[in-house]
Amino acid sequence: MVLVFIASAQASVTMLGTRIIYPADANEQALRFSNPDDHPNLVQVWLDDGRSGDAHALSSPFLVIPPVFRVEPHGGQMVRLSYVGAALPQDRESLFFLNFLQVPALKADSVGENQLVLTVRSRMKLFYRPMALASEADAARAPDGLAFSIDSTGSAATVVVDNASAYHVVVQQATLLQGEQQQALARATVISPFQQLRWPLTRVPVERSDLRMQLRIVNDFGAEVVRDYPLH
Repeated sequence: MVLVFIASAQASVTMLGTRIIYPADANEQALRFSNPDDHPNLVQVWLDDGRSGDAHALSSPFLVIPPVFRVEPHGGQMVRLSYVGAALPQDRESLFFLNFLQVPALKADSVGENQLVLTVRSRMKLFYRPMALASEADAARAPDGLAFSIDSTGSAATVVVDNASAYHVVVQQATLLQGEQQQALARATVISPFQQLRWPLTRVPVERSDLRMQLRIVNDFGAEVVRDYPLH
């Protein structure tokens, strides 16, 4: 048998939702997986804290049951997710990642034959949200806590990003705008609570009176929201 890992392959087994919001007072959360294929699939599920996505080097205070399961053709599977670790910070969100690896089940009479088996890994953000941050309205206002400025040193310059909120802000794209000119600065990034980031500028604007930042932000529901910010 030939086993090949292809990260860019399209997963058949999917999980409902685009992200997981885990409230601190939840005993557990149910995750629903579905398989639209005409054949069964095996799925392995694990979590990590972003430093290592390896299932054998886990660093996460969450437990998933069952961690490995078979999903029948056009069937589904419920997985229980529970927080079982030590106390996390209560003044800000904590970010983890849920991974699930899909492997098509092999027929018993085909085991031992040379085959191409595609395994597909998917990865989803999980936000642990303390009780003080449980308000959906407050989470939706988290992008209001972003502030932008330009820091120049000689001929080099960076856009300084400050997140004054206790929430993670998921940015699909960040662009510096000046009239009709655009300069892409970041893609698919997360600005952590109370974090400061620096985005280097490839072109340093001479005139800065009409500069603004435009961010495409992904909210709790997976929808993309466009926000414009002034630069100070």
